[in-house]
Amino acid sequence: MVTVICITVQKLLFMPYYNTAFPLTNLYFVFANNLYILYFINNTMNKIALAFTSIALIGAIALITQLSGSTVFAQQTEQSTPFVVQNTTKSMQDPLPGHEMHQIVIAAPPRDDGKIYSGIASFTASQPVEVVMLHPYQSGQNTTETGEPLNAPFGDGKVAISLMKQFTDTPVSSGSFVFAGNALAFHNIEGKPFVITYTVDGHIDSLTQ
Repeated sequence: MVTVICITVQKLLFMPYYNTAFPLTNLYFVFANNLYILYFINNTMNKIALAFTSIALIGAIALITQLSGSTVFAQQTEQSTPFVVQNTTKSMQDPLPGHEMHQIVIAAPPRDDGKIYSGIASFTASQPVEVVMLHPYQSGQNTTETGEPLNAPFGDGKVAISLMKQFTDTPVSSGSFVFAGNALAFHNIEGKPFVITYTVDGHIDSLTQ
């Protein structure tokens, strides 16, 4: 024979901030075969604990996100310098050794401080022009089988040259492009003098490696 005795004990937990009371514990006492088993069912308190835990977790995530965003913003502020230029100018002789017969306009002067330019530029010119970007070039690799990228002596070393001709075959020499490198210039390989109007919207960044 099994006898089940159920005793309900209501305890109230007063929450002053919410001006109300919550049931704390329902106590069920079960008697079966001389064994006493106590079951404590704290559903209400579990829900409250879960709610507070969820709120704390959301708050922690929001705080971490805010701090991470602040850190990234601080890093960008430290490393980036705006570089915004708008100009109309006439070309001059290309100063690179071996390129003296060419004409050039330098929009972003060469850098040797470990930083680079990047951004977007647009232009219109009186003659067909190529877009030129310069990069430091380390020629210590064995290039007997592979050959070398286009490069030229510059200062105490060499620079690799990105020479982009996609704007030279258009009826009007104009265009817009994204760029990155240690210098930016507009160039006429045939040596024809030209006038160019250009806008550069970019920034200067330190290398990450």
